[in-house]
Amino acid sequence: MSYVPTIIQPYEPKSEVDLYLPQAHMRKWNLSTTTLTVQFGSKKVQARVSSSDRKGSTLIRPSVAQALHLPMGIPLLASYQANHQSLVFGPYVGILVSTYNAQFPQSPFGPLTSFFNESADICRKRGGIICAFRLQDVNWDAGIVRGLVRRGGVWRQKVLPLPQCIYNRLVSRQRERSEQMSNWVGRCKDANIPFFNEQFLNKWHVHSALENQEAAEPYLPKMVCYQSQEELQTMLESHRMVYAKPANGSMGKGIIRLRRTEQGYQFARPGGLSKTFSSIAGLHQYLSRQTKNKPYLLQQGLLLIGIQNRPTDFRILVQKNRKGEWAVTSMVARLGQNRIVSNISRGGSMLPPLQALRLCGPWAGTTRPTPQTLGAVALKLSVLLEEALPGHYAEFGVDLGVDVRGHVWLLEVNSKPSKSANTVPLPDGVEQPPRRARPSVVRMLEYAAYVSGFPRAAKAKPTAKKNRRR
Repeated sequence: MSYVPTIIQPYEPKSEVDLYLPQAHMRKWNLSTTTLTVQFGSKKVQARVSSSDRKGSTLIRPSVAQALHLPMGIPLLASYQANHQSLVFGPYVGILVSTYNAQFPQSPFGPLTSFFNESADICRKRGGIICAFRLQDVNWDAGIVRGLVRRGGVWRQKVLPLPQCIYNRLVSRQRERSEQMSNWVGRCKDANIPFFNEQFLNKWHVHSALENQEAAEPYLPKMVCYQSQEELQTMLESHRMVYAKPANGSMGKGIIRLRRTEQGYQFARPGGLSKTFSSIAGLHQYLSRQTKNKPYLLQQGLLLIGIQNRPTDFRILVQKNRKGEWAVTSMVARLGQNRIVSNISRGGSMLPPLQALRLCGPWAGTTRPTPQTLGAVALKLSVLLEEALPGHYAEFGVDLGVDVRGHVWLLEVNSKPSKSANTVPLPDGVEQPPRRARPSVVRMLEYAAYVSGFPRAAKAKPTAKKNRRR
């Protein structure tokens, strides 16, 4: 399989030819005037193909373009598949969203618009198209989707075929667990449309999936489901500090720290709320009311390194690359605003990981992990988790903690990492460099192109010129 860049242009037919390819493309694929299956997304037509002297442009009969719902004037890649005698245009990437507001074409996705703009612009620059749509925008019977496409700096609704792959960016856990969504994903699989980042990850499901993996066991804190006073008592007898976390929580919301003290037990929330109880029964009764019968987990407390009692953890973004293999994309240390959570959304701040490992403490020994060690652990856990979980995933936000003895622990895995433009702050006096494409966006698009049948080749490294004696 090979592909070439092209731009689709309409032409008024004066012959039986439906589609004219540049002569260079025809020679590359060893084609002569022939009939091929032409495909864009889920739509296919039989078309008579011949060559033209128009460089870089593919001329198409308007009725054929209409049957394919193929947009004009957009840079695309054309892939010839000799074994199927077919010509495929793409990559065409769908992004499933919870909602958008088409009445605001410059910012239909609210605070996430910059991420969508960047994704669409990079895809277009490389050759390809992105369409953002909701569940209700898809007509499975007709094989079409009415979504938003960015062009000329604005997002407009356009009818396109079903895409070649779909990136799941739903933000509603409730909608994702619905019967409608289950049926929807089933139809994607029936249509052989890769659908990745299939669902939010539940903390307990992640723990259960990994605890049976021998290679993951050293990184897993003890964790149990909180269902009765017995689990609470057992955990606090085994560990002086325990964290109660909502099973379906995110961004540090709902986390409670529990401590066993000489006077009894301490209950603490982020922000300073603290209560003490003389008995485990009193703590259990109060904790039950606070959790309001929501599924909660009890996790072993860890003596993590930090700065001035502010906890520090490390968020490593692990994504599949242009070859479909897991790779570390980015890493940042998160310094908490308080002693309980370190999430940026809860007032935390960011540091480069190497700087954090140098500044944080206390250290109870000489063993100290490096950023490379943290990246290797995140990569290993991502591979193991994908093996153990059903579904199709292509990115994980892996949160790791480092205790005072230098041991690395898994704190959480997020299958829908934040797409905000937060970056590590620059030192005073250092100017912000020109904005470059986010590596996370580039890698997502490269994986999407890979599963769409347009794998990107790595750039050739420049070879050093040898000095010659004269």
